[in-house]
Amino acid sequence: VNIVNNAVYALMQGKQKSLKLIFVNIYKKNNEAIIEIIDNAGGIPLDIIDRVFEPYFTTKHKAQGTGLGLYSVHQIVTDSLNGQIDVLNKKFNYKKITYTGAEFIITVPINKED
Repeated sequence: VNIVNNAVYALMQGKQKSLKLIFVNIYKKNNEAIIEIIDNAGGIPLDIIDRVFEPYFTTKHKAQGTGLGLYSVHQIVTDSLNGQIDVLNKKFNYKKITYTGAEFIITVPINKED
């Protein structure tokens, strides 16, 4: 939910006049659950993309964010679920139009019960 809320915020701050899109893909691959969340808000500036999971790092005004949302998501995914979360900027096509946005990929192992 935190990632989707950040995508909504980025889309609302953007100046694009095109559709505002957020896609969530959830699927199983091998013994992992994968969640992909991508928007078309233009992506995350390259000079800060490596910092988005740091505690207290935010691009929002202090009244709108504490910088703990993505940090908390990272901690839950990596520490509690033994998973991985990555972020990258990605171009994608939707209805024959190319968009650019941030994509978050969460990978969590699925425990098989014997």
